[in-house]
Amino acid sequence: MAAAFGKIVVGTYVEIKRSDGRIHQAMVTSMNEDNESVTVEWIENGDTKGKEIDLESIFALNPDVAPDEEIAPSPETPPAPTPLAKVNRIAKNRRTIAPSKNDTPSKDNRAISTRARPPPPQQPEPAPPPPAPQPALPTQAQTQQQLQNESAHHLTSRKESGQLSRRKSNCVKEVEKLQEKRERRRLQQQELREKRAQEVDTTIPNYEILYMIRDFRASLDYRPLTTADVIEEHRICVCVRKRPLNKKELTMKDLDVITIPSKDVVMVHEPKQKVDLTRYLENQTFRFDYAFDDSTTNEMVYRFTARPLVETIFERGMATCFAYGQTGSGKTHTMGGDFSGKNQDCSKGIYALAARDVFLMIKKPNYKKLDLQVYATYFEIYSGKVFDLLNRKAKLRVLEDGKQQVQVVGLQEKEVKGTEGRPQTH
Repeated sequence: MAAAFGKIVVGTYVEIKRSDGRIHQAMVTSMNEDNESVTVEWIENGDTKGKEIDLESIFALNPDVAPDEEIAPSPETPPAPTPLAKVNRIAKNRRTIAPSKNDTPSKDNRAISTRARPPPPQQPEPAPPPPAPQPALPTQAQTQQQLQNESAHHLTSRKESGQLSRRKSNCVKEVEKLQEKRERRRLQQQELREKRAQEVDTTIPNYEILYMIRDFRASLDYRPLTTADVIEEHRICVCVRKRPLNKKELTMKDLDVITIPSKDVVMVHEPKQKVDLTRYLENQTFRFDYAFDDSTTNEMVYRFTARPLVETIFERGMATCFAYGQTGSGKTHTMGGDFSGKNQDCSKGIYALAARDVFLMIKKPNYKKLDLQVYATYFEIYSGKVFDLLNRKAKLRVLEDGKQQVQVVGLQEKEVKGTEGRPQTH
């Protein structure tokens, strides 16, 4: 394999061609025998850059480092001996000296040798006649030229086939690997879908999204809010509460796309679709002062939201607590109390729990001596209008007084003696 690299060794400087057409020198840093290529490096703008180039491109720009082609017969079928060589070998074996006209017969030769007479002076031996020409047979030079042409054609064919196989190993091989990975991934996804289909109710319209949400939730570390957590002090406290799916949503088999993994984080799972129609899940994260999941009770919500405000008003502070949300989001449930069908347990709402703590604070020794009185008003703002709920929903006006304080004109106030005497709406 080293012969394929010719005169290239590590450290040799060769000419290379860049993708933008520039040609410059680069140093060979490694030779790759598996794909018949070399790795070169050069310095450009103070940075060292590298590139892997096949031998064909290197030899095209650097013919002086190309290997010397040797003509060798094919190792599979050695060439058969030519007819000319056979004829020459037969002629060589049968070479004889033609007798001369002046030579004496062999009998006289034997007689001279028996009489021990001095031999006559030897005459020079005439040269043998050349063999008869063979016009039908090719000459040895022509045969060797033909063999050279066949060997060169064979080497060219092998070189072209090697280049094709090298291109396949560099390009087609990578494509085949990607295709194998894609097919393997499709099989795994198909097996996963079949397994999920056995475990899930496929009648759910978006069961694939449901499993994506379940898989994502399984990877989370849940640390929900508990009664053991410390109540933090906030001048403005913004909280969010998740409600469970109602009966209508359960009947429609809607998905629960809200997750509360910790006491101050809310995650919204939004189904998306790629250009190739592949569905995926986009998870949005939001942070609040407190986040309550759908299993949180009203008592827990009150503990971290309105209860600190009760202590504030006894320290001569102003406090406001309100619920904000669209219709059906659970405002009345949180502020007024739990519902059992159409009946509401008002003792478990924020209103009742705050009123209970107010009267408990009044009975404490440090506040009892102050002889404090509790007054309550009850009004609602609906469609930009204000209605007095303690005065048969009378329409009221909101104006600003001389001290630049907002006042609800005509709002009725009633004194409250205890939680059992809370003002009732008419």
